[in-house]
Amino acid sequence: MSRQSPDLYKAVFDSLVRESGTRVLRHAERFYEDPHDAEDAVSDAFTRAWQVIHSGGFVNERYLVGIIDNRFKDRDRRERTRKAAWNDLVNRAMSDSERYPDMDLRIDLKRVLSALTPAERELVELMDLDGCSAGETAEKLGIKQAAVRKRHERVHRKLQHLLIAAGIGLKVGDQRVF
Repeated sequence: MSRQSPDLYKAVFDSLVRESGTRVLRHAERFYEDPHDAEDAVSDAFTRAWQVIHSGGFVNERYLVGIIDNRFKDRDRRERTRKAAWNDLVNRAMSDSERYPDMDLRIDLKRVLSALTPAERELVELMDLDGCSAGETAEKLGIKQAAVRKRHERVHRKLQHLLIAAGIGLKVGDQRVF
């Protein structure tokens, strides 16, 4: 299909939507509880399909289903990573409270995040709160994936120090330590 008319691209794409749209949506609905998430996944798959078709490539239903499957796996992996990172921070903070049983440890997340630089805060928000992968974050920030991982690791160490060593967000009884 290289260098064909835009009408041909549109006809091929329209045919793909007609023939596969319903089945691809049903496939997405098996993965996503929220119908809007399923629709977003299908929309993403067809957007990518249009890009491939428009550049002269071939796309079929299997390609669309593969995009949806990979999108769900990426989302699931990001969610597990985000939960693990959050649990690690909480566990480290809780272990500190066990060493000082007379302290009532409360984490003031807003105060902790405000102690970070804007760039560090953006990185934490993208990866830990929004669940973006290192690749997605690198693309959004315009830097290399390896740099994202290194900076993320550095920011996590800084957060650990802010939460535990510096005592940010700690209260003893009703009095704020910080």
